Formats: sequence, C-alpha cells, structure tokens
Amino acid sequence: MADIDPMSWGVRESGGSGLYRTLRSVIRGALKVFYRTVEVTGRENLGAATRAGGPRPTVLASTHPNSIIDPLLLGILESRQVTFCARDGLFKVPIFGTLLRKVGAIPIARPEDKSKDPAAPKDPAATAAANDKAFAAARAVLGAGGVISIFPEGKTHDNLKVHRLRTGAARIALDAEAAAGWTLGVGVVPVALNYLVRQAFRSDVHVAFGPPIPVADLRQRFEADPRAAARELTDRIEYALKDLAVHVDQVEDERIIAQVTSIVVDIRREAGLDQSGQSPSERTALVRRVVDAYRWIQEVEPEKTAELRRRLQRFLEERQALGMGGETAALQHRTEAQKRFAAERRFLALGFPVALWGLAGSIAPYLVLRLILAVVPLRKDRMALTKILVGAVVFLGAWIGQTVVVSGLVGPVLGLLYGATLPPTALIALRWVTEARLHRLSRGGLRALLRESDRVEALKREREALKAELTTLRDRYLAAVGDGPRS
Repeated sequence: MADIDPMSWGVRESGGSGLYRTLRSVIRGALKVFYRTVEVTGRENLGAATRAGGPRPTVLASTHPNSIIDPLLLGILESRQVTFCARDGLFKVPIFGTLLRKVGAIPIARPEDKSKDPAAPKDPAATAAANDKAFAAARAVLGAGGVISIFPEGKTHDNLKVHRLRTGAARIALDAEAAAGWTLGVGVVPVALNYLVRQAFRSDVHVAFGPPIPVADLRQRFEADPRAAARELTDRIEYALKDLAVHVDQVEDERIIAQVTSIVVDIRREAGLDQSGQSPSERTALVRRVVDAYRWIQEVEPEKTAELRRRLQRFLEERQALGMGGETAALQHRTEAQKRFAAERRFLALGFPVALWGLAGSIAPYLVLRLILAVVPLRKDRMALTKILVGAVVFLGAWIGQTVVVSGLVGPVLGLLYGATLPPTALIALRWVTEARLHRLSRGGLRALLRESDRVEALKREREALKAELTTLRDRYLAAVGDGPRS
C-alpha cells in the first residue's frame, strides 16, 4: 500500500507568488474537509523531473473528470507553482478570471469555442495570434524549469474513461523543447485523477503520477513532420493515462463494472483478503483488474458475457426501483477502509446520541444546501465544487449564527463551547447516516424491507447467484492470465 499522509499529502512548499501560496493553503484546507483521503502514488515521478542545475521543466497531462476540482488538486500536490492552461472563455468569468490572471494561468483559444460564442471574433488569424502568445508564455515557463498543467481531453466529463486526447499538451512540450535546441529536457508527466465516489462528501481520491515521457526522444520525428510528432507524443500520453486511470470503453458498462467490483470485494473478503478494507489506490487497481477480466471474458465467451450483462442490468434496475441505490457508478463505499468507524452495529447504537446532537445543529443548513442543489441544475462533474463553495457558506453561516444566539442566551463561554461542538458532531452524524444506509436503515431501504420483502429477498438470492457465477469466472480469469498486481 502506498503511503498516505492525510495532513500534508507529502507536499513541501517551494516557490510561487504570495497569492499563489495563500490560495494553495486555503484550497488544501477546503479539500481536506471535503475529501476523507487523497492518496498519491508515483510522486517519485515528480521528483524524477529534475535536471542538472535545477528543476526539470514539466508538463502535467491529466485526466479531467471533476471540473475545477482537478486543477485545484494538482496545484496542491505539485510543490512548485503550477501554470495552468485554460480555455480563454474562463478568463471572462468575473472574479474567477481575475484570479486566473493573477496566478499566471495561460489562456488557450479553441476554434470550436469561437464558433459557439456569438460574441467572439471569428477571425482565424486572431485565434492563431492569441495562441502564438500562449505558446510563447508556455515556452517562458518551461524554459525557467517551471510546471505547465493542461487537460488534453479538452473538456471535463463524468465518465470512467480516458477520452480521445487533443494534441495541445504535446505541441506545447515539443514547441518549448525545439525552441531550446532540444537541450531543455522537458518531461510530460501523465496524471490520472480517480474519484471513487465522484461528488460525495468525505469520499476518497487516488491521484496517480506516471513516469515522465521525455520529449527530446521525438526530435527526428518532429524535424521531419511536426504534426506527426505531436500525434505520436499524444498517443503515448493517452496510452499512459489509460494505464493509470479506470478506463471503461462503453459508458453504459460503468454501472455494471461498479456492481461487479462490489461483488468481487465480497468474494475477496470471504477468501480472507482485504480484511481491513482497501486504500484508494488498491481499489483503483481492483477496478482496473475487473475491467481487464470483463474484456477477457467478452473475447472468450461473448454469449455468456452478454447474458451475465443482462442479469446485472436487471439486478441494478431492481435495486433502483426498490430505492436501494445503484443509480450511479460508485467505485467504493464511503465506509470502506475507515479505521475509526467500521461498519458495525455497535457504532449505530453508541454513536446515536452524538449523531443526534450533530443532526440537530446541522439539519437546517443541510436542507438549505439540498434545496439549492435541487433547484440549480448541475452536471455531476461540477457537483463537488458547488458543494465545497456553497456548503462552506451555508454551514459556516448557520454555525456562526447558532453560536451567537446561544452566547446571547447562556453567555459567551458556553456559547463558544457549543459552537466548537458543531463541526465534529456534524461529521459523526454524517458517518452515522452512512452506516445506517448500509444497514438498510435509510427511508428507501426500510420501505423496501417493510413493503417489498419478497422482492428484497429475491434480490439477495440473485446477488448470491451472481457472486457464485463471478467467483467461477474470476478463478478462470486468474488461471488464464495470472494473479497480477491488480488482482
């Protein structure tokens, strides 16, 4: 298991403007509250990005599954100041655009954005001139041994896959290396951001840094055909990202892969494995192994795979109809690998009084946040950021208001003590509610148990039958391909 440092995430501050360091500290605090664990693997690949006489210029080429959260994570995990490349439309957003300029972000003009924006100039020469400035800015950053971050998928998305990459990251890296006479030593570091429960509060994240891809290796190809060199480097980046991320070929298979993973977790536990749960990186590795096995069985027995897929689809639809979950592709229960509060009934009993106190102090801001999220239509990849920003305002405002009121009633000392209990008991209440749901104590689960007991029992029997089927397939797969590191 890779080392997990939940307090510092292993980052040593170095360099960066005062504003950048201040923002990084604030963002780190916010993400520590929102995410339970951020596990980083391959950090040595950032350390490897060094050259004689100073830091090695680095291009971070990352997957982009979670909107603005993605660059925020990268910014606090790389010790040097990161220069982000972002579409130029973001620089027009009030306040946010100003911050982007203040931290030195580079605007990228994309032709497809210009065609969608009626107010944008349609002159291709203007777009080319703007991007010439962007490339010049990137050359300056890399020439000084800095770090550029770019998301080569070109868009944020909520799929468990690596979309076809654009060539922007490769062209920036090749341009800077060529301009320096192929002596700069630029390395492209692929980064996979794996959110195991995508938009959930107190969920887990696995950030995987891959080995740097040396740009200078493509010198001869670039001098012969720059476009072909850019495409080749892009393909190398894409291959590396698929080797680091969870990549499901078909979007409609994402829920099935998540359900199979859940069943395989039970199979492994019954075999005496993972008794204390799995870290985020171990869960990512397991999901990737499940995806590999799924592809293998499709090739070996396509008809059997199709029937199994239909059964899993019906199983998920029945779970959803009974209000027992299964709507989204969550790769990990939020209780897994939680050492302090295991999913045990004694916590439900002993923790109830504290959870009740936490619920009483936080139910009002929670309902306000739920109302806002229900009224404002949001894509799933933007849900986490909205929860962080709006939740901070709503909860802190409610807690401060309660503290002021209680202080007026019983005095400032007791009022402050009351206020100090609100954040920790709110987290305990969240933990209690999550455990209750796992034990079918949610409203939907209780309704299903009381009103649809026959269907619930049939669902349990089908899950056991699926488990038996998957156990057989797992054994066949491991016998055929070996029990590798992701099994």
